[in-house]
Formats: sequence, C-alpha cells, structure tokens
Amino acid sequence: MIVFIFGIGLASFFNFDYFLLYISGLCFIFFIFLFWSNIFFRFFLIAILILIIAIFRYQLALPLNNESKIWFYNNQKIEFIGVVLAEPDYRLDHLKLTVSVREVIKDKNIFPVSGKVLIKTGLYPQYQYGDELRVTCKLLAPEPIEQFQYDRYLGKEDIYSVCYLPKINLLDFDKGNYFITRIYEQKNYWQKMIDRNLPEPHAGLFSAMILGARRGIPQSLNENFNITGTTHLIAISGFNISIIVTILIELAILFYIPRKKAFWLVTLVLIWYIIIIGFSASAVRAAIMGWLVILARYVGRLAKLNQAILLAAVIMLLINPKILRDDASFQLSFLALLGLAYLVPFFQTILRRMPENFGFKESLQTTLAAQAATMPLIAYSFGRVSLIAPIVNLLAIPAAVWLTIFGTATIFVGLFFPFLEKFIFWPNYILLFYLIKLVDFFASFPLASINL
Repeated sequence: MIVFIFGIGLASFFNFDYFLLYISGLCFIFFIFLFWSNIFFRFFLIAILILIIAIFRYQLALPLNNESKIWFYNNQKIEFIGVVLAEPDYRLDHLKLTVSVREVIKDKNIFPVSGKVLIKTGLYPQYQYGDELRVTCKLLAPEPIEQFQYDRYLGKEDIYSVCYLPKINLLDFDKGNYFITRIYEQKNYWQKMIDRNLPEPHAGLFSAMILGARRGIPQSLNENFNITGTTHLIAISGFNISIIVTILIELAILFYIPRKKAFWLVTLVLIWYIIIIGFSASAVRAAIMGWLVILARYVGRLAKLNQAILLAAVIMLLINPKILRDDASFQLSFLALLGLAYLVPFFQTILRRMPENFGFKESLQTTLAAQAATMPLIAYSFGRVSLIAPIVNLLAIPAAVWLTIFGTATIFVGLFFPFLEKFIFWPNYILLFYLIKLVDFFASFPLASINL
C-alpha cells in the first residue's frame, strides 16, 4: 500500500512515457514468474510492479486534449449547452456553477463534447442543480493565483476550463439525478429554516458546520478562524469528523451505551449526515476517514488504525489519484488520523493524571494529537502557524461537538415539527455566539499566529 501511494506521489511530480511503462510492466511480470521461488526477489519485483501500476493509474487520470473535450476550446468564445452538475456555490457577491457540458455550438454546427466548466456569474438569476443551460462566453484555462495553485485545485475535480460573466439562458429544469435532486431540495428547505431563525453571521456558520453549505461567511470571521487554527471546524473534513465521532463514542460509553451499539449508532448517524449534506466528494472522504476512527474503537485496536488508513487512502487514490498532491483536505485528514494512531498514546501518558469527566480528557488528547500531526502541513501549505491553536481548539471543539449534536437534532425536529423552530434554535444560537466570540477574542491577541 505504501509503494502504491509513493508511486502516485512520484507520478504527480514527474511525467513518464506510456510505452516505457507498458514494456516495463510486462518485463517485471515475466521476472516475477521467473524468480517466484525466491521470496526476496518475488516481493521486490511485485513492489516495482505496483509502483508502475500506480504511475500508470495517475497518468490515466490526466486530461486528453481533443475536439471531444470542452477544454480543447479554451481561449475561444463559444456557445455550449450543459447541465449544472453540483450544488451552486453561493459567495457574498457572486455565484459559481459547475456545468457538465454536452454540446458545443460553433459556426451553427453542434458538436457532442464532454467535460466540466466552472462558471462565475452574478447572484441573480439563481440556478439549481439539474438546470440545463445555454452559455455563451470565452473559455479560459485556470491559472495559479499568487501562491495558490488554482489550476491544480480545479484539476483534481477534472475542471480545466473556467468562464467569467457569461450570457446564460435557462433551457430546462430537473435534468440531474432524481435522488440527488430530492436531497438538494430538502437541503434548501433546511437552509431557509436556518435563515429564518438565526441572524448573520451565525446562520452562515451554522450552515457551514451542519449542512456543509457553501455560503459566504464574512471575511473578517474567516480570517479569525484562520488565525486561531480552527478553520477545520467550519469545513466538512476528516479532521473534525474524526475528532467528533471519537468524542461521540466516549459520550455513548459515558451514558452506558454498549460499545457495539454505540459503533452502529454513530455509523448510521454518519451515513445519514452524508446524505443530507449532498454526497460531496470531500464529505464522503471525510466520513470514511472519520468512520475508521470508530472502527478502530469498535475493535479495540487504535494502534492498528494505520493499516485501515493506508487501505482507505489506496482506495481513494484508485478512484481519484490527483487528490494526493492537490487536495489539502485529504492530506490534512490523512495526517490527522495518523496523529490519532501514533500520537494519542503519547498524550495519554502525559495526561494520565487528568480526570476523565464528560469526555474532556479524550477531547484534549485527540485535539493535541491531530494538531501536532497537521501543524507542519498547515505551516507549509498556508504559510501560517497559529501559536494559540491548541488552547482555542481545546475550548472550541467541545462546543463544536455539542453544536453538531444539537444542530442535526434541530433540523430533524424542524422537519416534522415546524412550529417548534423558534425554540429549538436557541441552544444552537448560544453555542454559535460562544464560538464566534471565542475566536474573535483569541484572534485579537498579539502574535496569535505567525506568517511564514
């Protein structure tokens, strides 16, 4: 598994000739059979073959440039027809749509094409998942933005064309997957319920934490979360899910729920949660990472969690090998879980005299382990180290856990008993108020974070 991951990483930085890979693979298969009786050579040659397969898999994921692909028309003004493929990404002053293109209209001729285009347009008129659009604009290839590799960030989702301020005509509705359409309709209902009962920025923060909604949180509040090292709390990632499910397991045990029942209960909660937030790729990866934690708890072998992490990483890389280099959430989730596997025992030793009331000790151990494992990558990727992150996370994560519990219960109760809306949102408002004031307070400290 490690060899496969290494091969994906190698291929993400270097380009290899397909013909040489093919010939090398055939040669190593021949040598494996030839030296099968020699254990050392057998495993060595199999490892090299896995390395070649990993490189080949990565290069298969790279885009082909021909007339059947929409990015072939980059740097041209064209007209195309496509369907909104994902939930619209609402920002404070604009809207982003991911459109799966079906046809290109050029010189009054229609050509079937495939591929995705990211469209940036105004907030109005609004569009939804499944809308069929006719778009006229100049396609551009994504480019890096300062130190941010925006082109690679979009490339991991197979988006190689962007379009700014296009002319859009709505052709038809409900052209997407029926099941996903119904999920988004339900999610929109919950979003409206949140907006009715919470002020801003509380509503935006609640939507991000509970529904994984891409809404505009004020830039100043986003910056304070960055300074205090608590950004992971407002994103659906394996980092926060792994911590939250660990604490939920401990709370279940605290209330005398048997470990086996607690495992299946939290597993069902995770599945239900991924359904209501819309099956986004990052959320599914986060849920898998988080589920590995409760699986390790269930079998009673947290120390063996590393094997499950590697297996999950290999499966994810087989599906999308580009996330290894270009998906920060995958990298942080991976490191956070390795921190839980290797560093939790270290912090258990240090904190052995601390009382275990209400899962506080467990929260502190998992928080410190995840923070220690991810801090080098955060410093490298984002150019910032938060000096007060461990303290703020210690104070924020318990509130985030209870907010997750109350929040999911609130949207569930609000679905069946809408007349209780005004009352059931109060606990959430109090927790959101606490989180906002907490990060605002600590972000104001001198040297709260260091820019590298």
